[in-house]
Amino acid sequence: MGDNGGSFVTVRRITKGPDRGGGYYSTHEVVAGSTAWIGKGFSCVCAQGIDSDARLSFDLTPCQETLRALWYAAYPGVKLHGLISEQWKEMGWQGKDPSTDFRGGGFISLENLLFFARRYPKSFQDLLQKQEGNRALCEYPFAVAGVNVTFMLIQMLDLQVENDRAFDILYCIAFKLMDQQWLAMHASYMDFNTVMKSTRRQLEQELLRENVSRVEDLPSYQLLNR
Repeated sequence: MGDNGGSFVTVRRITKGPDRGGGYYSTHEVVAGSTAWIGKGFSCVCAQGIDSDARLSFDLTPCQETLRALWYAAYPGVKLHGLISEQWKEMGWQGKDPSTDFRGGGFISLENLLFFARRYPKSFQDLLQKQEGNRALCEYPFAVAGVNVTFMLIQMLDLQVENDRAFDILYCIAFKLMDQQWLAMHASYMDFNTVMKSTRRQLEQELLRENVSRVEDLPSYQLLNR
């Protein structure tokens, strides 16, 4: 974090880890795109290569705690009947056990969603409840889309951020930007991969701007509302 309260991120090419499949949208198509912006000198945040799945794995207890926290951040006052429950489908998980959807993004995707819910609750609820714009008859599932956004950023930046704040804010920006692209393209469920490609291109263009040294400098940061 800088003196003026900004969140900084270093972007650099490093060794990729093994391919991580997931039980949702085809992420190998989602992440296709230019990497010309990689190497731009953003101010420092510690980062290390994804040489293992250390952060992408999780043990049960932190996962349970974070899932419960996410539920009550998303649905204040609504009792969660169990960590395995049909209720999770309301949030856009594929089944009654949301942990089965983490394979591509890992525990970090759950942390990203919780950060989004707590830091930008209005924007989070707008996306969760599909409150903005003319929505499609067949919408993208919110939570699974969130996992895809995490996976896109992990592959796009090709790094693992030790100081997570900048990555978390970039995640919120990317998710909100994805929804904006979705609405602009009048997209439906089958268009999700196309929307994700467009989102990535737009985010890369913003990262290439000369006046961007913090995630808060990205034009799409203005999409977020607390």
